[in-house]
This record gives sequence, structure tokens and C-alpha cells, in this order.
Amino acid sequence: MNSNLFKRYVWLIDVVNHAGKITYDEISNLWESSPINADRESLALRTFHNHREAIETLFGIRIVCNRKGGNKYSLDMTGPLEQSTKLKVWMLQMLSNSYSLNMAGGVESRVLVDVNPEEQYGLPAVIEAMSFGQCVRILNSVPLTKDNLTEFVVEPYCVKFWGNSWYVLGKNHATGEMMVFDLSRVLNLEFTEEEFKYDTDFKPVEFFRNYYGMDVDTSMEPVTVRLRIGDGTRDLIRTQLLHDTQKEVMADQDSSIFEYHLVPGSEFKHRILSMGDDAEVVSPQTLREEMADTVRRMAEKYSR
Repeated sequence: MNSNLFKRYVWLIDVVNHAGKITYDEISNLWESSPINADRESLALRTFHNHREAIETLFGIRIVCNRKGGNKYSLDMTGPLEQSTKLKVWMLQMLSNSYSLNMAGGVESRVLVDVNPEEQYGLPAVIEAMSFGQCVRILNSVPLTKDNLTEFVVEPYCVKFWGNSWYVLGKNHATGEMMVFDLSRVLNLEFTEEEFKYDTDFKPVEFFRNYYGMDVDTSMEPVTVRLRIGDGTRDLIRTQLLHDTQKEVMADQDSSIFEYHLVPGSEFKHRILSMGDDAEVVSPQTLREEMADTVRRMAEKYSR
């Protein structure tokens, strides 16, 4: 595939993805003003359909037409395709960004990103083990030193990108306990001869809905948490949800109350604290008292 076609395919996927639903005429109009269309050529209907077919063949991403809804095109996100399509779109966007950076020349020092910790044993090995239903032996260390080693045989269930790292969620082969490993902290990962059968009733998205980030504790049940968020932060929270279960249940001039249903683990508590005095736990009372105690201890350190 030449670079021009790749850019056109990624552009088309990106346009349809961001629009949600869009007609061919709207896509054609956007193409005429696109920065990658230097010749300002039109997008013929036949070319558009050829691109759709190529995108499905090469990337497994389907651009479908809803004829009853005004002949509008959208990405096929039905059922199990949703997560797969989102991941593929994200990966193509990363490749496209890398290509643009290489072609730009001379501006690399002006594009700043946080570099992820190196993963000595990472994503490809875990994905391969998931594909073959094969257990992996993980040598882990938290913190990352050789003085605090733990070893587990794990049934890899899914992987998730969170913060600046890839994580693997797996079932402890010996105990059946669900465990999370940060791949940047894995010192060694190797395949074992033991196989496992993936539980097809397990839904990764539903599983993580009970937790914030990768702070998984299956011994705790999710609770309803209400936070009062001040005017300085609530607009951000409205657009960048803290959690999938977020609901804004009350609003006044100075603040809003947001409701969540999750296990309030340490990561969630740290996120609340990161908002400073713009965030207040309203309920449950036990969490409110715990946060108050943490803030009190912080204040004591600064009052010395």
C-alpha cells in the first residue's frame, strides 16, 4: 500500500468516527478541503466505496450505511465489534501521527509526549497467550526491584491501557483470584505448558465498570459515591468523565453533585485529592470520614 492511500484510508475512518453518522455528500465536501487533498480533487462515489472495501479488508473496520436513516455512514460498532473497532481506530491514528511526524521534518523537538516505561516483556506475548489459551508465568515486583519478587501462573483474560502503561488482567491459575499486572513492572514473563479455557461469559468492559482505573479488589462491592465538584473543575468533569457510571444529579451556580457506582479504591481517592478543594465527598459517610482524615493528616504536615 502506498503512503497516499494509507493517509486517505485513515482520514476516511477518522471523519466517520468523529461524525458518528455522516452522508456521502458531507464526506465529499470535507475531502475537498482536507489538507491531505493537495490537488483539491473530488471524491468520486466509486472511489469512496472502493476505500470502504479496502478498509474492511486491510484493517477489519466496517463503514456501514443506514439506508433507513437517510443513507448515513457510520463505523460498525455492533456487539463485540465495538471494543475491537475502537482499538483498531486508535492504533491507526497512532500510526498516522507517526507518519505525519516523519514527513514533517525538523519539528520533532516541538512535539512533546510522556514516554512510557519500557516493557521488557509486554503486550505481544500476552496477546499471543490469550489467543492460544495458554497460561503465563509472571515474575513481578512492586516496587520495581529484585528484592521484592512475586511469581504467579496466570490465565490472561484481557489487556487494558491505563495512564501510561499496558496492564494485563488475569486469573490466578492456582486460586482463581482475578489479578492485575502493570507490564512495565514485570521482570519476566514466560509461557507455560498449562492451558486454560476462557470464560466466554466474562465481559471485560462490565468487569472494569465496578472499578476506577486498574485498582481491582474483588473482595469489595461497589457503592454509590456522590462528589460535590466546584465550578472550577465541573466543566472538565462533564466532558472528561471520571467513570462510566457518572451522572450529574444536581447543579447550582457554584457547584454540581456527581454520582458514581464503583469500588472507591486508592486510585479513585487519589483522583479526588488531585482536584484539591474543588472536590468534596458528600456520601457515603464512611468514605467522607476517610477522606477528611487524610486531608487532616496532610494539613498537619504543612502546619509544622
